[in-house]
Amino acid sequence: MHDHLLTPEEAIQEDKSFKRSLGLLDKTMIVAGSMIGSGILIVSADITRNVGSAGWLIVVWLLTGFMTLVAAISYGELSGMFPKAGGQYVYLKEAYNPFVSFLYGWSLFA
Repeated sequence: MHDHLLTPEEAIQEDKSFKRSLGLLDKTMIVAGSMIGSGILIVSADITRNVGSAGWLIVVWLLTGFMTLVAAISYGELSGMFPKAGGQYVYLKEAYNPFVSFLYGWSLFA
């Protein structure tokens, strides 16, 4: 540790040890952060325009956050019960019938 402040030249010399590399996790987190960050700003403006105030915006975010958490837990349970590839297609086929899952698949495709 230095007892004095570094001059700009000393700081540049000391910074030479910095490795300029990003791993897969770093790159994934940058992309996820930028998507979440920009989405929150765009969606919040739209929601506030519709509900009228910042207080209601918080209520909407809390409600949708709870709904997202319930959906994530539900999908976790479903994937444990039906460990097959296909996601919602498989769940609809098991819950209703193959025709319903067929319609879901084509509507998703369209």
